[in-house]
Amino acid sequence: MNIQSAVSACRSELVLLVKSIVRLLQWGLLIAFGVLVVYVSRQVFHILDVQSYVAFGFIFVSLLVISALTRSQTPDRKTWIGVHVGIVAAGIAAVFWVPQWSGYIVGTSLVLLAFTPTVLLQLARRRAVAGYERAAAFYARLACLFHPSRQIRFFTSLLTVRALGSVEKKVAGYRALAPRATPEQLAILNCWIPLAQGDWEGVLRQIRSAGDATGLKWLEIRALGELGRIDEMIATYAFAESALSANDLPICCLYVLAFSGRIDAVRALLSRKLRFLNQRNKAYWIFIACQAAGTHDEDARRVLESLLRMTDNETFQEVARRHLAAEPRPGGTSLSAESRATIAAIEKTLGKTKRGPALTR
Repeated sequence: MNIQSAVSACRSELVLLVKSIVRLLQWGLLIAFGVLVVYVSRQVFHILDVQSYVAFGFIFVSLLVISALTRSQTPDRKTWIGVHVGIVAAGIAAVFWVPQWSGYIVGTSLVLLAFTPTVLLQLARRRAVAGYERAAAFYARLACLFHPSRQIRFFTSLLTVRALGSVEKKVAGYRALAPRATPEQLAILNCWIPLAQGDWEGVLRQIRSAGDATGLKWLEIRALGELGRIDEMIATYAFAESALSANDLPICCLYVLAFSGRIDAVRALLSRKLRFLNQRNKAYWIFIACQAAGTHDEDARRVLESLLRMTDNETFQEVARRHLAAEPRPGGTSLSAESRATIAAIEKTLGKTKRGPALTR
């Protein structure tokens, strides 16, 4: 199982790296096209050299990013705007003072100060979702070296504490971050403390008292599922679906399908969009789906118990043991007509239109 987990992790890392390279190549082709156009113009007007044209191409990219950031609502947008404004200023200065090196200067600045930390942050978030807490913290620390903004420093600290195995150490770590936290960050910490303790009532209470400040709608949906409030969970998902990010949407679909007992759909989702999850998390959600469907699946139980013994994550151990000790729901999970319609729409999106016991109740 360890070998499978390592292979799965390597595969997901490779896929993400390839996607990042493809994205970079797309930008490169766009820049190359622009450079080609201005290079042809240069043959006519003989105004600037190639390095200057390349520099202006990169400057144009930074200007596009600045334009996009000014319209976004991301918490760290001001620091990123500052980075790209600095790149533009450095590029203009380089064109006038060292035109023969200006393209290299602006290109290197763009890669080191913008592209590299962005990719590292994407890797950190993906590893955190997948269940590789230590790898997530490692990537976040690297990103912080290239872009040490307050938001990323907090994000790095959060992931570093999350990677601790002991519940006591996690709670102490989160509380140690509180004195330096902004009100929005404090609201997030207040959610992560009960989460580390496996207190889903506390998680739900903190999220709802903070409103939209936490940006943790995905966690609210899971908390409702963990508490057995399935129809309310599905209604919350349906209300928030259009506002969920591209990263959060498949995870929330997993919560809905698993707590509703949709075993086949859960397996399909874990083998496709969420194939990057580690084996421990996959085993957990398959077992949840079996329990919710009222199915006694000894293989699913045995796999989860085996993986449970191999992890030092006390939070996961506590939550998983709670489900292992519970009895499957006789006849599966009872759902309202609205909930069944929402699940049918999710399954249609996944290409899974077959209905099972959980949808006939």
